[in-house]
Amino acid sequence: MSASRICVGLNLLCVIVLLVLSAEASAREAVVTTLDGRQLSGELLSQDEVTVTLMISGIKTPIPRRSIESIEIQPEPREQYRQKRAELENDDLDGRYRLAYMMYEKKWFDLSLAELNALEREFPDSDKVRTLKTVVQSRIDRENETADRPSPTVATTSNGSDVNVVTESPGQEQLLTQEQINLIRVYEADLEAQPNVTLPPETIDKLFQTYASNDRLDKDQRAFRRLPGYEQLNILFDLQARELYGEVVIRQDSPAIKAFRSQLHQRYVLNYCATTGCHGDKSPGGLFLFRIQPNSDETVYTNFYILNQMQKAQGTMIDRDEPRRSLLLQYGLKRDAAATPHPEVPGWRTQFINEQDKRFEAYVDVIDQLWKPAPEYGISYRPPVWQESQEAEPDAATTE
Repeated sequence: MSASRICVGLNLLCVIVLLVLSAEASAREAVVTTLDGRQLSGELLSQDEVTVTLMISGIKTPIPRRSIESIEIQPEPREQYRQKRAELENDDLDGRYRLAYMMYEKKWFDLSLAELNALEREFPDSDKVRTLKTVVQSRIDRENETADRPSPTVATTSNGSDVNVVTESPGQEQLLTQEQINLIRVYEADLEAQPNVTLPPETIDKLFQTYASNDRLDKDQRAFRRLPGYEQLNILFDLQARELYGEVVIRQDSPAIKAFRSQLHQRYVLNYCATTGCHGDKSPGGLFLFRIQPNSDETVYTNFYILNQMQKAQGTMIDRDEPRRSLLLQYGLKRDAAATPHPEVPGWRTQFINEQDKRFEAYVDVIDQLWKPAPEYGISYRPPVWQESQEAEPDAATTE
């Protein structure tokens, strides 16, 4: 075997080993505080002298070192669980249930299930333990189904970054499901608008089994069942019965989502951001927005979710606290008028002259109608991200 072939083989082996080691080492939660006081929390993917990269809500988010004040690496999930469990007595059902629920909210489903299994053995008559265990086991089953699907190809490019090599435009199967859309509708519901809400009878049964001892729940089940659905949902919100939200059915958009659909999405996102050659195609910026059946619930809610969850070091795409700072709108301004100008990329064009533009003001009003702060939907969804095409000539490739 020639020396050149040996070197190539060793280089390829080293790349693969480094990918594996970096994946193992970086699977830690981190909180990054930026110089302007913002905090970004997510899974630490990588860090070097130039960039720290977090996975936030399924989106790979690079943060320039020059904008970072501090990085706090959190203990690994099992250690966090061990520390918090050590603070609780064995007979503290409520405390241990809250711990299991916290693990569930962090998506550490195996740890949550382990605690719930122990609680079920020690408190066999607890309905709320059984209910939460059913929810957690269902999430684990869905995660396992997702893991069984073919994974995208991961490549290491000449500049050392790992990318998903995508050869086809994402299709209908990449959109949010009806169940996920319904869950967003629950969290975004405006009960003052008296939406059409249905709580299935079995969900009401679970509610009274789990929260029978809670003083905020009227013990008169018949009276509860006679209430309009939106009033029943208000009681669930008051109890923070999040494990039951996914079983509630809402058949209409909230006023804020209606405004997003008819104004911000239809007139701006689809006609400006998601056009071919921009983020509706193989965008060099990574963000991908859908145009499949553009007015369908699936496309509207998937694009809303992607924009709502995406964070960058400079801010968030949809900033509910300060709508004018939303990168979605700032990126449409002339560069000399924007607090955060759009990155320099081929094909970019101005949409607003300045922040006094009537269209800019109208879209600010749409974002201002959304709930503050942004809800944590608890949805497991990885948006498609164009990062680099096959023409990038990766040095080596492997399957994630």
